Amino acid sequence: MKPRTFRHFISEAFRSLVRNRLMSFASILTVASCIFIVSLFYMLAANIDFFLMQLEDSLQIMVFVDEDLPPGAIGPLHDRIRVMPQVANTIFVHRDDALEDLVETLDGGLERIGALRANNPLRHSFIIELRDLRYHDELIRIFNDMPEIGRVGDFGAAADIMITIRDVVQVASLLLILILAAIAIVLIMNTIRITVSTRQVEIGIMKYVGATDWFIRWPFVIEGLLIGFFGGLIPAVLARLGYEGVISRIAGVPWLNFIEFMPGEAIFMYVMPLAIGLGVLIGLIGSLVSVRRYLKV
Repeated sequence: MKPRTFRHFISEAFRSLVRNRLMSFASILTVASCIFIVSLFYMLAANIDFFLMQLEDSLQIMVFVDEDLPPGAIGPLHDRIRVMPQVANTIFVHRDDALEDLVETLDGGLERIGALRANNPLRHSFIIELRDLRYHDELIRIFNDMPEIGRVGDFGAAADIMITIRDVVQVASLLLILILAAIAIVLIMNTIRITVSTRQVEIGIMKYVGATDWFIRWPFVIEGLLIGFFGGLIPAVLARLGYEGVISRIAGVPWLNFIEFMPGEAIFMYVMPLAIGLGVLIGLIGSLVSVRRYLKV
């Protein structure tokens, strides 16, 4: 494509936007509204997932070493556990350290603390952090089958509940994005169709003088891309400006200050390209589909 031809396409697209500025503004506003809702829901879903990941990190499997295991076998056992693909991290807790933690918890409230220190009833243990919560049941079975392990402390049904919540949030987010994207595509198609229908005679003349379909189609495609681009950029900027203010207000509520939100930089590293990319894709699909029927002259 020659640069002069491409400049012609761009000028035609901008001329059409200006000539149909009311419909163009309505299209941009509609797409922006849909993508803004998508962005809000994505930020909510991302923060819920972030909160669930924090909960997952706090849910750790406690593995207690068998009482009869020789001290020299603890190191090799630790190495075996540490290299398991399901395990993200392991922390060895010596029985004496565990006793001191217990003593601090009791805060000197028991007269038997001295007797506990003289005859420590606790076992050596490992704190296991999982790579993914879905490995919970599998690891429990593995540890229960290991003769070096005396007892395994797990968090039971909490793992299944958190996995279910995470799956529901992810599926609901995807469905909402698809539904809103479909709505935006239909709206852009109607807008481009109105624009194209007003130029049917012009399109017919261009066809009869030998203009190719793509020569006719390109200005409308660029117009749809511009509508989608601005329709994605506006909500992305608005969401970015409002995110920090909203989470700071929520953090100021006393009974909600335990919630930790994703940093703005981390979440908008995905929101910004998602919003603009979705807008451009919607504009492209909407313009291609709507102009197609008018090229059959």
